[in-house]
Amino acid sequence: MPPPSDPPIRHPHESNRRHWDATAGSWAEKRERDGLWRRCPVEPELGFAGGAFDLVGSFIGDVKGKKACVIGCGDNYAGFALAGMEADVTSVDISERQLETASQRAKQLGLAINFVQADAMDLSSLGDRKYDLVCSTNGFFVWIADLRAVYGEVFRILKPGGYYIFYDVHPFQRPWKDGNRSIEVEKTYWQTGPLRDEKDGTFEFNWTLGDILNPLTDAGFVLRRVLERPAGDENYWGGSSFQSCNDKRLLDWKENPRAALPVWFSAALQKPV
Repeated sequence: MPPPSDPPIRHPHESNRRHWDATAGSWAEKRERDGLWRRCPVEPELGFAGGAFDLVGSFIGDVKGKKACVIGCGDNYAGFALAGMEADVTSVDISERQLETASQRAKQLGLAINFVQADAMDLSSLGDRKYDLVCSTNGFFVWIADLRAVYGEVFRILKPGGYYIFYDVHPFQRPWKDGNRSIEVEKTYWQTGPLRDEKDGTFEFNWTLGDILNPLTDAGFVLRRVLERPAGDENYWGGSSFQSCNDKRLLDWKENPRAALPVWFSAALQKPV
């Protein structure tokens, strides 16, 4: 009798969706500790990092009345921020449970946001040439198996002249083992994935700068601006619990070598008129 075979691996996005549905409750509790979601509508810069808020201001200007879509919205901080500035916001995420949390919080904040459950690789539920602005934020690219498919959908739903503006963890942060006081290589920069976490079954993709930017221009976008920024404060290095961190040494690259590298990678891209 042959030995039992391992269960088939689901599509990476399906495995990731199941993970985020299962952990949405505990993740919401973590985010409740910092309370930033409550502040985003009146302090919209909290919904963005890495200079992305300035990019929105520079290229979009006043977002009041503009149609904006946040893909892979997760905690929906960017959605809350844009809605607080009176944009007409649609927030999209693959996880129904994450969207439930975001929807409940939007109601508490008195914000009218349209929530859509969809994979960013298939935004067929959204109309063509509908949005002035599409955003993605920290922790989006790492979950995406096919960037070209996502960019094609973003290009389709943007109005001519519209912008895709994103910020995310800089690819230069990806090769290192976690830990603040030393740099130890965990993998090569070019080992992009899929990288499977055996503990929770999720798949990550550690895309290079070329992997992120080249398919954007292939999709038809015009690159308007690229920013590379350090962490804004020491809290970034405090870990995934989002607890306050008061150790200023973590911003000193001599104490924390990873602080010598860019933390955020942001860009503004335009769909030609």
